[in-house]
Amino acid sequence: MRIYDARFKYTPSLNTDIASTWRKFGFKPTTEAERIARQRRLYGDATTTASSASVTKLDLAKRKVRAGLPIADKKTIGE
Repeated sequence: MRIYDARFKYTPSLNTDIASTWRKFGFKPTTEAERIARQRRLYGDATTTASSASVTKLDLAKRKVRAGLPIADKKTIGE
C-alpha cells in the first residue's frame, strides 16, 4: 500500500503498538520457560548454578615490555 492511497491510515509513532505489529506478521515471543530451556541446551546446566566468571591469569614474566614514547628536546624540534 502506498502512502498516497486513500486507505492508508497514518499512526503516530507514540501510538504504535510494536508487539501487535510483530504478531501480525507471525512473531510469537518466547516464554520465560522456553528461554531458560534454550539456554540450558546451549550452555549445559552451568547456567542454573551461581558461579563466578572465569578469569585468565597473566604471567607477568612473559609479557612484552613496550618502549615508552621518545621525548622531543629542543635539538630535535629545531629551535
